[in-house]
Amino acid sequence: MELLTEILTSTIALGAIYAASSVSLALLWGSISMLNLAHGALIVVGAYGSVAFANGLGLPWWTGLIGGMIAGAAGGLLLYVSQVRWIFGRANFDLRIIILTMAFSTIVVDLINNLIGAKILRQPFQIEGRFDLGALSIGHQTLLVVFCSALMVFLLQLVVHKTNLGRLIRAVSQDITAARLNGVPVQAVILQVMVLAGVISGASGVLLTSSTTVYPGAGFDPLLKALIVCVLGGLGSIPGALAASFVLAGLETSVQYTFGVKWGFPVSLLVVVLVLVYRPTGLFGHQELERN
Repeated sequence: MELLTEILTSTIALGAIYAASSVSLALLWGSISMLNLAHGALIVVGAYGSVAFANGLGLPWWTGLIGGMIAGAAGGLLLYVSQVRWIFGRANFDLRIIILTMAFSTIVVDLINNLIGAKILRQPFQIEGRFDLGALSIGHQTLLVVFCSALMVFLLQLVVHKTNLGRLIRAVSQDITAARLNGVPVQAVILQVMVLAGVISGASGVLLTSSTTVYPGAGFDPLLKALIVCVLGGLGSIPGALAASFVLAGLETSVQYTFGVKWGFPVSLLVVVLVLVYRPTGLFGHQELERN
């Protein structure tokens, strides 16, 4: 029973982290068919933004999340102004944006290395203590990450489904030409989507590094895991990414507790490959229909 409790609590904690790092990718793919490989760089920007905001300005620890969101929004804005604005809607946008965001990510990480250095920093967005209930013991930091991740996903769903911006995003994602003909300011919508995705990436960078450390390469592993989660859940599906986060976390945690930590990720990748062989659209994706 104790082992099952540990697996369950670890799955919830790890699933929340996976969800936080993957919904931004799902949002961009679902709205403008953009696979953002600069996502890892925006995660790092958010992590450093938290350090600069809280530690640099001498503010309370919880303001680090605000600093990360501001830094992420600035990164999303820069990505739009420097790249997306000029090539969106042109031929081979989906392929060209992959190459450009890879270049953007490399430049950002190199700039951080050269201007700040490769030294490891402590994320200020942390809270000490544990919650004990019988045999169950969970760190306050874990509960904080789970709560913030759940709130972030909930608010994103609220924006997409209950606001005017969400209606415009859905219109652009369904048919860009029809959206333009109906007076939708497509470029303005894309700008807002990029900034929103940046805010989410920056916040997830704070949450992710709160349990590890802040350094220039901190976004590489979260980017890889986010890509796996989005592909498993179905590219472009935010609910699919959320569900796949906990499926992958549960699988990885169970394998680690049963066979050892070193087997968790390889077995997860094997299962993902098998799923995609028999269901290329992912667990929760739908086959797109093309009209001629």
